[in-house]
Amino acid sequence: MKEANQNISNHVAKETPEVRATYDWDSTPPSTGVVEVVSSATGREPLALPQLYGAIDSDALDTLFRSSTVETSLTFAFADCEVTVTGDGEVVAKLDSDLDSGR
Repeated sequence: MKEANQNISNHVAKETPEVRATYDWDSTPPSTGVVEVVSSATGREPLALPQLYGAIDSDALDTLFRSSTVETSLTFAFADCEVTVTGDGEVVAKLDSDLDSGR
């Protein structure tokens, strides 16, 4: 993936660390963005994460954000994170130790 297509940064709220990145959905599938951001948030390699498909249908996720013409946002649990994906290309992963989404 090209560096210009993403901007990953760590933002630390009071007790909920989060990682944000912005992508161009025309060049990067949303499912790829989710895995990259969650990998960064959890400190795990992408292949060490549980399969995304166990949390959400990754094909449907990609289709939803690549074909949407309205403002869209989706939040779901994945790999001990609360993940939010938006139609404007943003992915936010907030660590949540209370989530049991599989390790």
